[in-house]
Amino acid sequence: MTSPETEFTPPRAEVPVWVPFLALAAVLFIVSIFGLAVYAVVTATDPSIKTTDDLPVVATQALTFLQDAIFVFVAWIAVRLSIGETPRERFGLVRPEGVLNVLRWTAAAYAIFWLAAIVLSAIFGPPDDQTLVTDLRDEDSLGVVIVWAVLICVLAPVVEEFFFRGFMFTVLARRMGVVWAMIVDGIVFGIGHAAGAEIIQLLALAAFGMGLCLLYWRTQSIIPCMALHALNNSITFGVTKDLEPALFAGVVVLSVGTVVGGGLAVSARRPAVAA
Repeated sequence: MTSPETEFTPPRAEVPVWVPFLALAAVLFIVSIFGLAVYAVVTATDPSIKTTDDLPVVATQALTFLQDAIFVFVAWIAVRLSIGETPRERFGLVRPEGVLNVLRWTAAAYAIFWLAAIVLSAIFGPPDDQTLVTDLRDEDSLGVVIVWAVLICVLAPVVEEFFFRGFMFTVLARRMGVVWAMIVDGIVFGIGHAAGAEIIQLLALAAFGMGLCLLYWRTQSIIPCMALHALNNSITFGVTKDLEPALFAGVVVLSVGTVVGGGLAVSARRPAVAA
């Protein structure tokens, strides 16, 4: 039996190395088309809207949800067309084993992110808030805030881990080796958050992406990655909205619990190894 200490062995990684990049380009193209269509409809009824940044928040949230759905569908269809099947194991949807091992590597992955963020801030100074953070902080509508909470704290961790770790990293690791796959996946993950962000934030997110790749490699499951991603996003959400301690804790626990529970519900059991 090959140990994860020495080699990452994603199941049936027969997808060509260029497919994840083509899939990402397809996602961006499809989302852009829908975005332009929504923009055209909205500006036709409200000429005061000059750019896509001025779109009503409901339209922005709807486009965000649509983007998440497209990410999942494109990854799924890319694998389906490449190897003729889409087993859950192919995307890292496997129940992790060893609680201590999961906790250890989860802590290590998060430490990589925070170490990078601290070092970058010490060198370049703290960055300005991202556009989404500023908009969320200024939002007073409870319904809008709840929708953002679901999109940021639950859907984003699930979708991004499914695409960037379960899909992209799995393909790259088989063809390029684990280290190069981590680097490339992390860089692409960082660049994917470029809208409204500074370079220092993109570098920190690239480090986070690499840490999440490490976590996936060491646990052979994307569920811990989803959980850590949800933890980070819900903490950021709570800080941004300056939530009361009890509500803050509730958002974190509910977000992480929902992601882990959903991930376990749809994941396959790790196959038994013959003696």
